[in-house]
Amino acid sequence: MLTTLRNIGRGPAPEMAPDLATEKAEVGWRRKRRRGPGTRVYYAADAPPTLLAVWASRIALFSVVTLVITAVLHRLLSLPTPVAMTIATGVFIAAASALAMAVIAGLDIWVTGRQGAARVVLASVVSLVLLAIPASVAVLSFNWPAITDVTTDLSEPPEFTEAKSVRAATGGLGINPVAYPGARFANQQIAHYPDLKSLVVPRPPEQAYELVLQALAKQRHQTTFEAPPDTEAGGTGFIEYSDRTLVLGLTDDVVIRVLPEGEGSRIDVRSSSRYGSNDFGGNAERVRLLLKEIVGRLEASIPEPRKARPDATDDKAKAKRKRERGPASAGDRRRPDPSRSSARREPARRESPQE
Repeated sequence: MLTTLRNIGRGPAPEMAPDLATEKAEVGWRRKRRRGPGTRVYYAADAPPTLLAVWASRIALFSVVTLVITAVLHRLLSLPTPVAMTIATGVFIAAASALAMAVIAGLDIWVTGRQGAARVVLASVVSLVLLAIPASVAVLSFNWPAITDVTTDLSEPPEFTEAKSVRAATGGLGINPVAYPGARFANQQIAHYPDLKSLVVPRPPEQAYELVLQALAKQRHQTTFEAPPDTEAGGTGFIEYSDRTLVLGLTDDVVIRVLPEGEGSRIDVRSSSRYGSNDFGGNAERVRLLLKEIVGRLEASIPEPRKARPDATDDKAKAKRKRERGPASAGDRRRPDPSRSSARREPARRESPQE
């Protein structure tokens, strides 16, 4: 009986051990099978950077150098604007591609631990800086009306002559038409720039025309087209010139019209951008500064009141006083105005025509 009890106590033990080991082995194999070879992490700290990391940094640096050279050539050496716009578009596309490549290379470095983190960081920073330029322009455009042509006369804007031929000859990608868009721009100008109005001056068209030329000379603008007022044809005069923006160097065309208005003259100004869909308020500010300068020239050259024509006796008395005073007398000297040239100063100082 003791033998039976011993056999009973020893019997099951050897049979349970193999079952437990087998079960553990099966569980471990199942875990490995679920895990799969693709989820394993391989560390390659000594491996060189991937081609994505290398080319991402190269493309980013090439893009920023190209953009800087293009901006300098366009602003200082008159690189055609359509060519500069095409190059800039390619630069921004390349920067976006470099950023995508840097992201993929960064994920690879995160998983494998290989080299190239510095290249990825450099490409990402440079690409983000380049892409921030068009992004900031898009954000700022929401603060300004989407117009590129403003005028002081919305019902009958002054027409371009020289700029019309220049734009037709230039052509190219993104150039704006010279014709005024009409109500589409007029309504936005009334809502955002209600202060832009025609300027009426108490001078005949000939003198008002000279005032405009003096104002342009003061602002150091070179005219491209001049048509003085013709009294027989209604006394309407036109002046055109081109101006460039300070930062990007984009060209804007300006036309000024001088026509009779009652006993005086009316001055209308129109400023139009050749390129772009938003001028960010530049044309309106240019018109304001020009009108302000014309008013300053007008106030600085107010003509003296007209006097009655003296008779022969008064002429003799005036000549006698002049001889007594001498040619070097202070009453005969007139201090020159350095702000105006002699050609622009004399027409503004002469008195009104005698009746």
